[in-house]
Amino acid sequence: MKLWNIGAEGQIFMGAIGVNLIYINFSINQLNIIYFFTLVSAFVGGAVCILIPAVAKVLFGVNEIITTLLTNYIVIGLTIYLVNGPWKDPGSLNFPAAAYVGKEVYLPTIFGKLSYGFLICILFTAFAHYLKNSSVFGYEMRIAGGSEMTAIYAGINAKQKAFFAMLIGGGFAGLAGGIELLSQTHRVSTGISQGFGYTAIIVAAITGMRPIGIFWWISIWSIIHWSSVIQ
Repeated sequence: MKLWNIGAEGQIFMGAIGVNLIYINFSINQLNIIYFFTLVSAFVGGAVCILIPAVAKVLFGVNEIITTLLTNYIVIGLTIYLVNGPWKDPGSLNFPAAAYVGKEVYLPTIFGKLSYGFLICILFTAFAHYLKNSSVFGYEMRIAGGSEMTAIYAGINAKQKAFFAMLIGGGFAGLAGGIELLSQTHRVSTGISQGFGYTAIIVAAITGMRPIGIFWWISIWSIIHWSSVIQ
């Protein structure tokens, strides 16, 4: 769609906030349902985070780079408020962080610290590749992104495609935040993301916006990182 989402950092935070919101307000006993609802809440959190920039883009033509970037500061400010206020863990020794989620919602590990989040990453990489390159929706997105006049001539609602493309992108970033909470940090804090959202922009640009290329680039980087840590 030739849209630039610079708000992935905030969307990662919102995904983690969505997971914690579901966890502290609902009591679910079945593990499969817990994982489903927490991961869905992460996706929805990211999509909600980009909702206002998406509406501003399609209705008023506001540059999405500016609105998504500014949204980061709003969400990070919200996170700071939550971990210093209503969600602050009394046992955190005054450290700004929410209480840990229970071990029953931790994502299982494949080996070491590598969680099932990696398998979810593979699944959504395949889904993103199919959506972008093989689906009717992806085909219409490419036309709309290439030329709005061509899209109008072909009967494609370019604004509608832009709106849903932004929501999906925000949802993916939110899902990353949820997985980070359920597999690594296990609680909401200002350190839930170490600049992952900004790094994602560089990775996406380097790989030509190709989902499979993004996956392989990150996988190779992770292997190199883990090797250096082990050494």
